[in-house]
Amino acid sequence: MVINYGSAAYFIPFIATAAFVALLYFIFRRRSARMQTAVIFVICAANILQHFLKQFIYPHYAGMAYPDLINTAYNMCATLIIITPFVLFSKNSAFRPFLACVGTVAGVLTMIVPHWYIGQTFFQWDVLRYYLCHGLLVSTSLLPALWGLYKFRWYDFIKFPFLFFLLLILIAFNDLVFWCLGVVGNYADGNFFDFIYQANPCWMMHPNDGFGFVRDIIDIFTPDIFFGDGAKPYTPILWYAIPVTLLFWVLGFIVCTLIDRRRFVCDMRAFCAFIRRIFGRSKVIPVRGNKIKYAKPRFSSVRRTRRK
Repeated sequence: MVINYGSAAYFIPFIATAAFVALLYFIFRRRSARMQTAVIFVICAANILQHFLKQFIYPHYAGMAYPDLINTAYNMCATLIIITPFVLFSKNSAFRPFLACVGTVAGVLTMIVPHWYIGQTFFQWDVLRYYLCHGLLVSTSLLPALWGLYKFRWYDFIKFPFLFFLLLILIAFNDLVFWCLGVVGNYADGNFFDFIYQANPCWMMHPNDGFGFVRDIIDIFTPDIFFGDGAKPYTPILWYAIPVTLLFWVLGFIVCTLIDRRRFVCDMRAFCAFIRRIFGRSKVIPVRGNKIKYAKPRFSSVRRTRRK
């Protein structure tokens, strides 16, 4: 049971997560919204507890120095796990579809590219923890959307990149707090940017060396102004601001319009009607005498008339 791309162990998390989501979906799809919310909250609580209590649950963490960053919102998936119950009970119309999309994609991508566990055996505690927390993240992000608890509006995709960078700032602030407390890094002698450049949460400081093909694509859309010297060639966060924004807008538009296609079609029809009203209206050109000459309209045919 060695994890390699295409091996049997590689597909086990996908099958288990899909089966878990499908089972809960069909069991509770006809239940009340309160019951469905309670189910999601229980899964969220279990995921948060296993995240905060790593040193007490998983034997391989025994004897390690705690507290540490791995118990906090130190990366995007950990942040999404922590904020999920707050988004669940809020009425925020922007964060709910954002969490449904980004939480699902983030959880699935980590299982598609298990970079840190390629070549390792499947049945070890840290591998099981890795797949468990991301599988539960996918479940708590996808199920509310499938049950209709999270309402999508097709134009919400515009807000997605801004919410993503807001979470990046919160992650950096989380790391700054623990650095100031002396939990990580060397507060007395070190520099915070040196520490965070090494920690590199969510690739905020530079692209991960293990994903060279992604770095080459991102560099195409990154302006030269966001590249610095040879030692630290990337400007924090800003180096992938433009490509990430474009990616969120393209994929978010596709997903949101497919889910909210009825509203999208109605809005497009209303927009087209508005354009026709503006540009299709005939323009009157005054001439000598008692006749009125009408300019030929561009989008609609208007019969010429004479003033009586």
